[in-house]
Amino acid sequence: MLWILICEISDQKKFTIVTLKEYGYASVKRHIPSEKDDIYTVASANLLLAPEIIARLNNITNSYARTLQITERILRHTGRPLNNLINKNEDEIKSKCNSVLSEFPELDFLCLQEVWERNYALMLIEELKKEFFYYVYDIGEYSLQKNYCMLGSGLFFASKKPILDVDFFTFTFRTKHAKLTTQGVLCVKVLLHYEENGDNHVGYIANVHTQAFQGTDAVLLSQLTDIRIFTSLFKDQKTLPGDIVDFDIVCGDFNSDNMSPADLEVQQHCLFEEYQDICVEKVGNDVDWAIGTELRQSMLYQPEMENPEYFRELLIDDSLRRKYVLDADVLIHSTHLMTSVAKPGANGFIDPLPYGGKRRVDKILYRGNTSDIVGYCFLSTLTNLTDHLPVCMSFKPWLLYK
Repeated sequence: MLWILICEISDQKKFTIVTLKEYGYASVKRHIPSEKDDIYTVASANLLLAPEIIARLNNITNSYARTLQITERILRHTGRPLNNLINKNEDEIKSKCNSVLSEFPELDFLCLQEVWERNYALMLIEELKKEFFYYVYDIGEYSLQKNYCMLGSGLFFASKKPILDVDFFTFTFRTKHAKLTTQGVLCVKVLLHYEENGDNHVGYIANVHTQAFQGTDAVLLSQLTDIRIFTSLFKDQKTLPGDIVDFDIVCGDFNSDNMSPADLEVQQHCLFEEYQDICVEKVGNDVDWAIGTELRQSMLYQPEMENPEYFRELLIDDSLRRKYVLDADVLIHSTHLMTSVAKPGANGFIDPLPYGGKRRVDKILYRGNTSDIVGYCFLSTLTNLTDHLPVCMSFKPWLLYK
């Protein structure tokens, strides 16, 4: 009752911004080189750092210990951006050996979903501060009308570049369990570098998490429309004279894939016309090197998943991957996905299928020329630590508008 009273009468902020280098915007400009960075890298990952009862319902335990292990693996990176989509022949690019990796690249921006608890967000910051200096966390709105004063959005953002502006928008249409949260869109404007004439090169990143298990309701279509409207509104309001926009990205857990029959209308939403998904060959079909990112929850603690390098070998195999990653054959979004298992064929083995192990719900969308994307990968790094595979993208900044 006290918590509800606080939510109802207090003046709340929709998010908390943390800057580990304590200086104002004018001083920030002195700390940022005027030279343009050649490549930026962004990662998106759903971590399911939640109250223990929620984590256990998803067959994951011990969020405290997992938080420390997750940050350790993120920081134990290769020290360089991705380059697996350039300087290779066509056969190498099409190979899953090229796109499924066991180590994070060096990141500039990190977008996380399902960081439901403030204490886990603070633990992430405490560890990630070795490389990242700017954060947005504790994101959401709390009221009886919005979420019954229960959970926020679970979104989290970390950056090596200064954050200029932030806003958060709660989805206008949510059903079932999602009414207890304020899932939505986090929009961030970052300062990349500046020119001597005073112009600022900036980038826009939106971190999203749409509703799971929508059933027969058109929840995802509504939320994709919200994403398009909210991101456009944010850019219109925050783009200033002298701003040079170098990139515009939307990433996160979309809870839909490009191949499942249940997602046919979602696949054709205009958001995917405005932003490019490099993993899409056409509506209803992904490129050969793309794999699914939503793991089968009943398989999370198999011994063969304990080692990221060995798990990578399983993910590359079109037959073995189906044992651990959901198929892109979803007919209806329901909780049966939490207990779904791959059934062996008549020969006793799990057969490879065109949609097998390809439920790719975690995405990074890029507005611009996809030829500027130099790398994209799916990571086995966080095996045993979450029920999703992280995705990463490296790209050359491309002038969108001035």
